[in-house]
Amino acid sequence: MPRCTPLFALLFAALTSTTASANVPRTPTSPSQPPSDAAMDASHAAYAQQWDTAIEQSRSGNTLAALIAMERLMDSPLLADFDAERRGRAAQFAGWTAAMQKQPVLARRYLQQALLALPGDASILTTLVSLDLNDDQPAAALEHLTQALARADSPLAIDHHTVSYLQYHLREQPAQRMALLQALFDNGWKIAGTEPTGLWLDLATLQADNGRGDAIPATLARIDTPAELIRLRSDKRFDRYVDRHDARFDPVKAAQAHLDTLRVSGLLDGDLDARLVDFSSTLLMLDRNEEVLALTDDLAEAVAQGQAPSAAKAEWLAWLLNSRVAALRRLGRTDEVLETAKLAARIGTLGPDGLEHQMNVAFVLSSLGKTQEAGAAMATLSDLSGYGQAAQAVIQFAAARQRGDAAAAAAARAVIVAQRKDARLFNREMLLEEGDLDAAAGVLIEQLRSPLERSDALASLQDMRVYPSLPGDVRIDAAWRELKQRADVQAEVSRVGRIERYDLVGSATSR
Repeated sequence: MPRCTPLFALLFAALTSTTASANVPRTPTSPSQPPSDAAMDASHAAYAQQWDTAIEQSRSGNTLAALIAMERLMDSPLLADFDAERRGRAAQFAGWTAAMQKQPVLARRYLQQALLALPGDASILTTLVSLDLNDDQPAAALEHLTQALARADSPLAIDHHTVSYLQYHLREQPAQRMALLQALFDNGWKIAGTEPTGLWLDLATLQADNGRGDAIPATLARIDTPAELIRLRSDKRFDRYVDRHDARFDPVKAAQAHLDTLRVSGLLDGDLDARLVDFSSTLLMLDRNEEVLALTDDLAEAVAQGQAPSAAKAEWLAWLLNSRVAALRRLGRTDEVLETAKLAARIGTLGPDGLEHQMNVAFVLSSLGKTQEAGAAMATLSDLSGYGQAAQAVIQFAAARQRGDAAAAAAARAVIVAQRKDARLFNREMLLEEGDLDAAAGVLIEQLRSPLERSDALASLQDMRVYPSLPGDVRIDAAWRELKQRADVQAEVSRVGRIERYDLVGSATSR
């Protein structure tokens, strides 16, 4: 499940970006500014200098000392002698500093003061989003973010985990979810400079389901990545808008074009970001596994030798190593697969996706036939979302069945059933593990009928290039292939979509 961005990471980005100098309340005594908003006397000069010192303390990490100073400065009558811009930025920085000191009430008071000085300011509203999320107030965060997006005159620096969290929170509220995605779309928001085409596909789907067909062509114009094009082609909701004979909607051509675009955009500058991960994922789709290894050889060696990146780079490095896992698996280097997955998990703990990478280790163990080790790896994880609990339980269910522990299997099964609404995927996998194809077909048909899950379900049914199953996946992959061919499944597919053949490799390598 998408999780909230790390504590105030969004706010920190807003206040320390390359444009942050415009957000810092410059002193009235700055020689670059005319003495029009405060008398240039000694008391104002000293007051302004104290603000500069406090801000520098806060930026350097000494937020306790900074907040002590800022509380006094915010209470001073001299603050009124700043113009509105400087009063607002002073209050914004004080609010951020209070938030970093885990004083949300004070932080919110200062941020509201900032909005009084600068009504509707996108930067201050973005700051409030971070505070709302930290206070577990997603509705307020959504309202402030939507306002900020509407007010911003350039793409906002919103962390993609924040967007994922709000998307998840709104999963049962399609109108509000569509409004958020439309606001992001209109703002020109991107992830590390790349179009979030998966989100734009979500937006187009919501538009199709909620009577906004007029908006779909503009949304589709910004979707050009192969995985999303496959979903568009497979879903009959988009038949009016997608010409499957047009090269524009050819996923293989799109994959090659996407690689070229990523190169041109500066991929080869060596920076670790979302573009590099996207590049590796597209190489995997094109079955260019050796190139994925060449891309990640030096990085994997550095991690194996104990080097660690910054937290900002760790997120992307961990996913790059995950791409390396897939390439090694396809090339038959299974002795290296598990070790690389463990490296990804170690680096992943430095970023926001640590749990996903720890779970990936368990799934790799399971695929390699090390079922009991997979169950033990999952057992170490705690504080999971409902979706995460279902993922944990499906591995533990298989391990319990293998060792003949009926009680443990029943307990794991109960967890999966309890989370069935939000984790139908794992419910279906459990039924395949049991060999109950009738029930598994029922779940898959439910997914195909669900507006929310149809796209992923259709994508999983496409005929892609596959590799032989790993030892632990042989039986369940065979059950999946049998499930795909059932008449009831095929009938539902024909009603809502279609299955086509692509000369690409899907994310489920052996299915």
